[in-house]
Amino acid sequence: MREVFYPELPRLLPYAYHPKAAQIEIASNGWIRKHLTACFAGEEELLFFLRQRNGIYGPLTVPEAEAQRALDIADWYQYVTVIDSSVSDRSALGADEGAARRVFADIVADFTVEDGTGEPAGADTPEVVVRSTAEVAYGTAAKDLWRRISPGLSPAQKRRFGASLAAFLRGCASEIEAKLTGNVPDYETCIQVRLDSFGCDFIELMTEYGAAVDMSEFLPELADVHVHCRRQMIIINDLLSWRKEQAQDDKMTVVRVLTEREGLGLQDAVNRLCELVEQHERTYIELRDGLLAGPLGERAEVVAYLRALDHMMGGSQEFEYLTPRYYGDGSVWDGSTSGWLDLDAPIVRFRAEPAALTPEATGQAGPPAALRCPVDHGRAPGSADSAAAAPATAPAPAPAPATPHSNGNGHRSAAPRTWRVATAQGAVPVLGHALHLWRRPLEFLAGLPGQGDLVEIRLGPKKAYLACHPDLVMQVLLDARTFDKGGPLFEKARLLVGNGLVSSEFDDHRTQRRMLQPAFHPSRMPGYVSLMREEVEAVLADWREGEAFDVSDAMHALTLRITARTMFSTSVGERAIPEVAYCMPLIMRGVYQRMVAPTGWQERIPTPGNRRFDALRERMHAVIGETIEDQRRAGADRGDLLSILVNARDEDTGEGLSDAEIYDQVMTLLIGGTETTGNTMAWVFHVLAEHPEIERRLHAELDEVLPDGRAPEFADLPRLDYTWRVLHETLRMYPPAWLLTRATTKRTELGGKVLEPGTIVMYSPYSLGRQAGHFEDPERFDPDRWLPDRSAGVPRGAMVPFSAGNRKCIGDTFGQAETTLTLATIATRWRLRPAPGAKPNVAVPKASLGTGPLDMIPTPRSRAVRPDSLTPSQVS
Repeated sequence: MREVFYPELPRLLPYAYHPKAAQIEIASNGWIRKHLTACFAGEEELLFFLRQRNGIYGPLTVPEAEAQRALDIADWYQYVTVIDSSVSDRSALGADEGAARRVFADIVADFTVEDGTGEPAGADTPEVVVRSTAEVAYGTAAKDLWRRISPGLSPAQKRRFGASLAAFLRGCASEIEAKLTGNVPDYETCIQVRLDSFGCDFIELMTEYGAAVDMSEFLPELADVHVHCRRQMIIINDLLSWRKEQAQDDKMTVVRVLTEREGLGLQDAVNRLCELVEQHERTYIELRDGLLAGPLGERAEVVAYLRALDHMMGGSQEFEYLTPRYYGDGSVWDGSTSGWLDLDAPIVRFRAEPAALTPEATGQAGPPAALRCPVDHGRAPGSADSAAAAPATAPAPAPAPATPHSNGNGHRSAAPRTWRVATAQGAVPVLGHALHLWRRPLEFLAGLPGQGDLVEIRLGPKKAYLACHPDLVMQVLLDARTFDKGGPLFEKARLLVGNGLVSSEFDDHRTQRRMLQPAFHPSRMPGYVSLMREEVEAVLADWREGEAFDVSDAMHALTLRITARTMFSTSVGERAIPEVAYCMPLIMRGVYQRMVAPTGWQERIPTPGNRRFDALRERMHAVIGETIEDQRRAGADRGDLLSILVNARDEDTGEGLSDAEIYDQVMTLLIGGTETTGNTMAWVFHVLAEHPEIERRLHAELDEVLPDGRAPEFADLPRLDYTWRVLHETLRMYPPAWLLTRATTKRTELGGKVLEPGTIVMYSPYSLGRQAGHFEDPERFDPDRWLPDRSAGVPRGAMVPFSAGNRKCIGDTFGQAETTLTLATIATRWRLRPAPGAKPNVAVPKASLGTGPLDMIPTPRSRAVRPDSLTPSQVS
């Protein structure tokens, strides 16, 4: 029996049903039967769909809407749920991504803007000559819905409606593709797809429609509110729906990402997601109240919309209507119940204790402490009664600030955590701790967690704070609006990457990420892996037994060629590669030296070093600029990343990127794809040479997965589990991005310390990975610490080599594929051992943690695999 404990959901926002909810649900079911019967295999399937109570979602999320608008919204949600159900079905739309996209194009075309233009509400769509009965039904229902809804929308809302529908269908196609390719994405990629496939854009638009307001002109001001609103809805939905989606082999669910991609146990995944729900709700409330306290709070339409948004989010937790859909006929969960679920039961009931672990067996009542959700969820004034009593002119009140004796909801709770805040030892006058960061940065940073959870350091006259505890690190990373990119590292990084993705501030980053995301879509990975194989094979062709070479230089040259080939398909790009390879290491050192300098006057002196640094920057700018110009002249999409950048258009404004903006992104991706990956590969070969027993286990896995000695293909990568654990452990001990900074945008609190706007906040993945409190014997290289049962206890913020939140590395999946393929290909054929006297030089201060020059000698590896050869799990 498989069981999991679900806690009571937070309930920080009001929820209520429309007064005519029952009549609306019945009428909406009748509309489905009239217009969409042909989309079901038969009467039994239709009745099963209707018993799922999808029609109640509309009147639940717009309880104050005029009745006809509430019915329109109920029908709309039912319509897209029919599509979603077909997407999940491998015998329907889910069977063929290409066929589904054709149907989706027709659906978009069936929603027409009634402004006299006759143009589709979405993008241009191809004409379809023959349509199935189901496709015709989708179109008939679409026209009926648009006839009813469009008169209540402004021209701007009609345009947004078309774009939101196109985004929803695009997300559905991405989910089909992920299922068919078997790809489980990382958390942020999953969230980005779910933002589309969950229909977040049109859910918010339908909330406007229900409140009879138009928020089009206020969307920039509402952006942060919407971020937390959307993520709350996605996480709650996935918490409930994952069992059915797992059975249907869906990949795009955050529960599956945490259990299969991050290796968490199911209970730990549920606990973490419940924590995130509460974090998103509290942040939403804070941002909402900030809007209401400002000029927008004087706009009646904004006040009405935010009140409607409160109800929409609160209603998202009233999942009585969804449990039959996801847990079987007769199953009920009203969102306020907590308890144990038997995941295999055809009808789900909550139990006070697990059937497999009774009070008699454990000697305690209720769920064991280790399996309870760590969040002390309470009930705000969000019940239906209190919501109905709230004044209609303002949103429901936010919970009061928590005190040591109250959780803000009228419930007693434990006292808040006491954080250790300290000032780092060893500061010297004027320079502060800059000399430590210059001469022995890793030793200095690794010693700070012993002094406090939040440690103040001095960079000359400036104060900075290092977040040493994983929980504080996650607070910084998950609240990118408050802890925005900034501080000395990113200020100096702009010397090289300008306002690129890694250095841009919150508002610019959101637009840039949206424009760059297509380049890292999962559908592109097989092509990228094929390209990687070619480049690795070309490098290995030049290796000779016994001839030493600098493995750091070799790996940087390899990763540079891989990154450059994904970006440039032209001969100009080929000429750019050696130029970038020469300039980049020298520039990266100069960036770090400027980052830790106590003042900025040194870099303004025309010394030979500064002149050389400036000349290298100009040299890089010239060669990349030539490449951009060549792409603009060609005009065609060559299938590379530069084509995406040149042709990208902002979804909101329709504007493209300037040459300067493209240059910044090119430099950002070149550095991100070269420095970090090249350093990781150099470190892993150093580690394998020092740990022959780990190298033997790695070889055993490679001989099992690749018995013919070939380079791995895309389909092989998920099977190279031990190989990735070796790389992941390398990232723990030698994270390339070993020190990162943020800057506060407003007055806030971190670890009990009040920080003023503009305060520098730092965190160190190197320091986090060396803490004995989170890693057993942290100085020992142990890939098996990342086995699921062992890694479950590692705090999330203790291992963040790719960052987290909406600033998580956009290329983390690309990098994982690249390092896994490179290590597997090389280790299948060669052993590398250090040349006499060679060792890493970590004392050299650089912006990325590398080995420095590291000469190693290659020796061919014998691969005489016997039938009884050991598997990786058998080798000790």
